[in-house]
Amino acid sequence: MIQPSSDVLILGSGIVGMASLIAIDKYDIKATLLSEVTALHKKEVDPRFYAITPGVKTWLEKNGVWAFLPEKEVFSVRSITVYSDKGLSSLKFNNDDVDMNELAFIVNHDELEKAFIYRVSDINHEKIKTDKIESLSVGAKDINITYANDNIRQFKLIIGADGSNSWLRSQSSINFRNKDFDQTAIVFNIKTLKAHQGCAYQKFMYHGILALLPIYLDEFSVVYSLNNEMLKEYKSFTDTKFIQMLKNEIGEVFGDISLTTKRQYFPLNMKINESLISDRILLVGDAAHQVHPLAGQGLNLGLRDVIEIDKLLSSNKKYHHDLGLKTFLKKYNRNRKTDILTLSYLTDKLSSLFISKNHIVDFVINFGLNKIDQNQLIKKILIKKAIH
Repeated sequence: MIQPSSDVLILGSGIVGMASLIAIDKYDIKATLLSEVTALHKKEVDPRFYAITPGVKTWLEKNGVWAFLPEKEVFSVRSITVYSDKGLSSLKFNNDDVDMNELAFIVNHDELEKAFIYRVSDINHEKIKTDKIESLSVGAKDINITYANDNIRQFKLIIGADGSNSWLRSQSSINFRNKDFDQTAIVFNIKTLKAHQGCAYQKFMYHGILALLPIYLDEFSVVYSLNNEMLKEYKSFTDTKFIQMLKNEIGEVFGDISLTTKRQYFPLNMKINESLISDRILLVGDAAHQVHPLAGQGLNLGLRDVIEIDKLLSSNKKYHHDLGLKTFLKKYNRNRKTDILTLSYLTDKLSSLFISKNHIVDFVINFGLNKIDQNQLIKKILIKKAIH
């Protein structure tokens, strides 16, 4: 028997799923969030930190999420230094280059997720525990899902925010391209003797990419994207040996450093969908795309998916009555493609370029970094593009 349902089913209750609920709630669209939100009670600490762009922060402020973040858990990035082991060249971006106070805001995953949970608790919506979905079927005016208990629910649209291994994508006609970077991200925090002054660092090396995000006064969240051929050796290092290796990579700029968390490991892949939509299906976040973390843009990219949904709903009231209309889906797909493809191409090519051992490539990189660093106009254009 088909049970009465809301307009939209959001599959996945992570950050991007909750953001989707917030976006559509403003337009009095009834939504169901599939999967209980349990982050407030989970015991495992998530080590990941995100670099939130000013553009995304503005949306989070306007939609009541940012207010739930404790000020002491939000860390400003005022400059970014990029360098490589291929020479003495480096590139520095400053907030003064674009007349802004901050280039990014560093926030821990758990803190951001809690802020979303508090915000979503103010929204009148249906929550369903994770029942196993057996199948879905698409009609001309709706989409039905069948649970394992044979209950059938009917919606106008299903938003897939169910991660990189999306079940919804697998049930649709959406194909994707997968690339294994043959790298693993080692994520951990370090404490330094000298304060970081709100500067983020990124070092490109033959064997991987090292990113340092400033958090507390004298701490960094570190993402070390390491080539897998060296992973076994690095995993075998004691903390003392690992720190010594890190000192060699970073140099003496921060004085003594020490680990403050355990090391955690995440394999790196790129997934790019041929489309973000199918009949009455729309994908957001990691279900729609997965890129290399070197630019720190993965979550921003997912939240910009949601911001696009918000913009389209704001532009045309007819979508409020049926979010599954083909005109809405096609506009969403078209408007998001450029951002996603540009970032995926850029991160893919940069990661390949810097691990190259070709001396001509080394020369080009050094020359390019120096030239960009000397050109304020190019730096301003690059920053403006990165912080939207």
